[in-house]
Amino acid sequence: MKKINKIIAVLFILLMAFPNIVFAAEAPPEIVAQTAILAEASTGKIIYQKDMDKKMYPASMTKLLTAIIALEHLKPDDLITVGSEINEIPADSSKAGHTRGETLTVKNLIRGLLIPSGNDSANVLAVTVARKIENNQELPYEECIKVFTELMNEKAKQLGATNSHFANAHGYHDENHYTTAHDMFFISQEALKNETISEIAKEKGYSGDGVEGDIAGFENDTLKIRKYNWTNHNLLVTDNEYQYEYAIGLKTGFMDEAGDCLSAAAQKDNTTLIAVVFHSEDPARWTDTKALFEYGFDNFDMLDLQKSGDVVDTVALSKHNRLLGDTLNIVVKEDINEYMLKEEAETIEKVIEYKSDLVEQQKNKEDNTTKLKAPISTAEPIGKMTYKNSKNEVIKETDIYAEKEIEKGTILTTIKYFFQNLTSNLFSFSLKSVAIIIGIVAAVIALLAGIIAVMASRRNRRRRSKYIFKTNRRKHSRNDGRRMRRRRRR
Repeated sequence: MKKINKIIAVLFILLMAFPNIVFAAEAPPEIVAQTAILAEASTGKIIYQKDMDKKMYPASMTKLLTAIIALEHLKPDDLITVGSEINEIPADSSKAGHTRGETLTVKNLIRGLLIPSGNDSANVLAVTVARKIENNQELPYEECIKVFTELMNEKAKQLGATNSHFANAHGYHDENHYTTAHDMFFISQEALKNETISEIAKEKGYSGDGVEGDIAGFENDTLKIRKYNWTNHNLLVTDNEYQYEYAIGLKTGFMDEAGDCLSAAAQKDNTTLIAVVFHSEDPARWTDTKALFEYGFDNFDMLDLQKSGDVVDTVALSKHNRLLGDTLNIVVKEDINEYMLKEEAETIEKVIEYKSDLVEQQKNKEDNTTKLKAPISTAEPIGKMTYKNSKNEVIKETDIYAEKEIEKGTILTTIKYFFQNLTSNLFSFSLKSVAIIIGIVAAVIALLAGIIAVMASRRNRRRRSKYIFKTNRRKHSRNDGRRMRRRRRR
């Protein structure tokens, strides 16, 4: 017992002596999935990955991209009538249960796409978009899929998903239909930005008809509508043992060739993480994804590096109009945030580098002062600011700008500055300075007055001395005269 108490005492002393000790972040979890990625949604910062660029089959996670394309061309409350395209899906496909001639809103077709993972919903949306783009309501199904998949592949590349290719709208297995965990992150990231998709993806289910009640301009008895009762396949958002309290979607996937897949998002304290796992198995895709989220939330944090408009440096100027000042504030024009290990937040350093053609070369090599040459515009970046961690790794880079326009100086502005500066110096005394000057002048005057008084006093004494001396001489002269006269008389 005494030994334990001694150990505790020693640990306490160490903690008190070194309060800034930082404990290393925990290791990321071991997962079953063949490939995976965990990244922060707003910055795209990857905080875990496992073979994230390996080619994989996405299965029904494809439907996230289908929803993105559909909502770029259709409005959520548009009415769509189901056609024969629902018969063009394999028999073992997952279905929402649509029937030919039925009418649904686009929003409910998106629900059918994401909640029960309906391949029939995917086909209806793809055909509707393609026929609208081609302005041809008779466009054959095969041509519709060709048009729609071209849109999918173009969009994927725009999002940065350059290692992907999509051959259909629903994700049923095709050797030419593939992606990567990294690419699926980009697609999921974009899907979360869409209000309709993000709303539906976190719904536990949907019970209702295809048009959600009365539609303006239509009577329900003129429309063929169905009642639905869909349950979300994503167990992270439904009531079960694998539910995760911070989960907000997105999409599951399964095919024999793809295994159990999941693209999931979770939000905690204004931070959103996206995790993608490929070729896992149940229940590992749920437990692994939850473990990845917990690893991210426990060990990483969002750091606000800079706000738009912040002054990040102040530099001296050269060859400029001095009437406008001799220094220039340097600013950033965007908010700069980074998701990083909590223990790294205190080690971040920023390095500023200005464009070489703006930097004044110093004649004195020992002078490290940076001076920028006029003219300088606020419209174009004048350099870059780089953020580095303790390992000297670049974690963020941004352009920097002049806070104000700097014009080149001229002879006239230089002369004007000289006289303005001279006048300013003459009349820029503060009240305190004036009081001090008055005091000094008064003291000098008093001193001079004292000196003058002393000198005057001395002169007066000398005059008196001369007067007494002359008077005495006169007296002596008179006495001598009298004596001489007396002697003569004798």
